[in-house]
Amino acid sequence: MGISTFRQAKQRLIDIVKLTKTKYGYDSINGYIGINDPLAINLGIEVEERRLQFDFGIYLTSEPGIRPKPVIWLDTSSADQEHINFTYYHEISHHLIRQDNEIYEFLNDIAGQNDDFDSLIDRFANIGAAEFLIPSDDIFSIQQNQGFSIQILPQLDECYPASKPAIAIQLAQCAAHRCFVVVCQFGILPTKSESQPELMKSEITGTRRLYVQYSSNSPSQEKYSIGKYSIIPENHLLYTAYKSQDYVSGNDHIPFKNGNKNWAVECEGLYYKGKVYGVFNLSKPNSPGASQLSLF
Repeated sequence: MGISTFRQAKQRLIDIVKLTKTKYGYDSINGYIGINDPLAINLGIEVEERRLQFDFGIYLTSEPGIRPKPVIWLDTSSADQEHINFTYYHEISHHLIRQDNEIYEFLNDIAGQNDDFDSLIDRFANIGAAEFLIPSDDIFSIQQNQGFSIQILPQLDECYPASKPAIAIQLAQCAAHRCFVVVCQFGILPTKSESQPELMKSEITGTRRLYVQYSSNSPSQEKYSIGKYSIIPENHLLYTAYKSQDYVSGNDHIPFKNGNKNWAVECEGLYYKGKVYGVFNLSKPNSPGASQLSLF
């Protein structure tokens, strides 16, 4: 029948992740265990650990005469284990997306209308990674019982210790209302050098800033997205959460990469274990006990 909406594409990817785990009897509870991780072996992917100048992972498709099988480059030298876990499943999801003609062609067809193709693929790979680490069915149940708030993240971290960014992304993917969820990191902002090939990475700006490391939209919020590496200004509520190392809430603008500050909405920010987790609610979240149908 084909895919015609984002929701259908997301549901297909989630179904593929579930089927992949079931088919190979794979349990991702321990995350990435090394270059001989059984998931990569079963999928016919070669994993290489190497230092990368930009980002922490790259997926390369197979090419006759160059690469006989797909390859994942994974930088394990400068990231904590949960970041490595998320990056690994993110790159695995790139492979699953590339292997599925329906998802890949749908994203390619709509890329010009909504976002550039690479960014769109990246967002979907985040969704796949989150599903590997934290089943969406579990999050639906928790949100129905406790309602929606970034404050439940520490509780979920106790149950799913593999990756807090995956928890944040699943909160967005399972939300019944319109929202954005971001994971923010304080540090030196990586940038690609335009003079170098795409896979080479590059110059680093010296200023330490709070920036968006991961972002995700709820299924009902399809039109816009918060770009990776968007800067959080020092007068923003999320920066207040970082400085106070606490939970804050109020109204503030959505930090779109183009600098548009005209869209102010209800916002939550939570500092937790070195990162800031933020929510921008464009409509009212469900309260505890509210009925919630599957959104995919």
